[in-house]
Amino acid sequence: MPTSIHDHIAAHLNPGGRGLLPGGEVLPDDEIDASHGGGRTRWAGVEYAGRGAAGVPELVAVAARDPSGYEPLYAALCEPDVVAQLDDVLARVRGLDLDTGVLARRLVTGARHRAPVKFGTALLGSADTELLLLVGRHEEFTRFAVAAVRATHPDPEPVLLALARGVDGWGRITAVEQFAEPAGAEVRDWLLRGGFRNSVVDNYLAFRAATVGRLADALAAQEIDPELLDGASDILCGLIEGGPAEGVDDYDDASLALWLLVGHLARHGTDLRHFVAVARVEEFLAGPGWDERYARGWDLARHDSLVRRCRDLMADPRWHGLTLRDLESPDDRAFQDASYAAARLGIDRFPATVRRLRATLADDDWFTLMSQATAERLPTILELAGSTLPLGELASGPADILAVARRWSAHVVLGTVVTGLRDFPGQGTEFVLTAVRSPVLDNRAVGVRTLTGWGPESWEPVVQAVLRVAVAEEPDPTLRERMAQLLI
Repeated sequence: MPTSIHDHIAAHLNPGGRGLLPGGEVLPDDEIDASHGGGRTRWAGVEYAGRGAAGVPELVAVAARDPSGYEPLYAALCEPDVVAQLDDVLARVRGLDLDTGVLARRLVTGARHRAPVKFGTALLGSADTELLLLVGRHEEFTRFAVAAVRATHPDPEPVLLALARGVDGWGRITAVEQFAEPAGAEVRDWLLRGGFRNSVVDNYLAFRAATVGRLADALAAQEIDPELLDGASDILCGLIEGGPAEGVDDYDDASLALWLLVGHLARHGTDLRHFVAVARVEEFLAGPGWDERYARGWDLARHDSLVRRCRDLMADPRWHGLTLRDLESPDDRAFQDASYAAARLGIDRFPATVRRLRATLADDDWFTLMSQATAERLPTILELAGSTLPLGELASGPADILAVARRWSAHVVLGTVVTGLRDFPGQGTEFVLTAVRSPVLDNRAVGVRTLTGWGPESWEPVVQAVLRVAVAEEPDPTLRERMAQLLI
């Protein structure tokens, strides 16, 4: 009998309490067409010939009273228009004030398609907390678990905290975004000491951690624990880096928090990650935009003093030895910190990056490697890329794939390499043409941009032949037009 989504998640719970074991993210209906509740294989119970999303509340009312109404409801929940309007349907069902507990638990524990699980999860009540926390461990269902908690728990914060602790990635982001001021002490402490970290981008949650966690207040203590020092360093570095969410200029207490952090780092900074924090603060302080910041209340004297303090800390000779040590570290975070430190300290990190890639083939390190590319280094980079990437398999022809899943990591590497090759006309043509023939739309676009940047005078004769085939087969009209413009 096929595995239910509930049983799949239960079998893949990470004993460490956060996230899922390998294989857990791929749901049993992963090969099912998303137009039918998440699968290529339709729900085989009954056909739904009702009124689309508008008819679902009536089906819920019937199924809540009579178990024989379950299959028609299940079939309806797998229909494309119902899936697309799931939030609206849920709102209408909640307005009926039905006793849906038994039905919701049946959908959550027995369904093999994700849409019925989402619907059932959002209808669970306060008596179903353990079930909510279990299903919510998979990020596909976290926001529906959040919706159920907020709708049914008189004090949702402790349950939301338990949910946030147990998830990673987008699930962690979804759960943490529920916290707002004034939050309880347990939530504040957890946010500042690592609750903002996730497998997508920590910067998504840095601002919320700083504000809801009252970062400046925490740093005002005479002494802080190492966990808070590391968390505060990463939060403020995330705000400085900016990106997908609010940045340092959105944080009202940024000046005070940075001043206090650098003071703590001066007294207790011992690890290379602490050098990185100081160096990123210095980089921000020495950058542009200060006239506007002074107008918003930043103090000129404190700014100048903070720059001097950062540079004094960075001049400590111990950082050189720690950088050389961690450039050989197998740990991803340690190596990335060492790579940044090497760039700031004038240490050549290219040999260590090549050694690391030969040993680990880590996707993220290709961006670091390509950022160090020069004409002299490019042959080494292309030799390594050629021994790593199955170019023939990657040039399988165009498709409508918009994003690259983790299991397609070779396509990520290819895109990184081809992006970097734009600065080296005529070099690595085989990689660029592989990108043009990729099933991933972004990679095809990257290949076209690189060829455009090179100009026809740098092309090998084979480029025109490949472009003609690509134009004939390209499914995206915008990219097809850009390809056609390159034909001579």
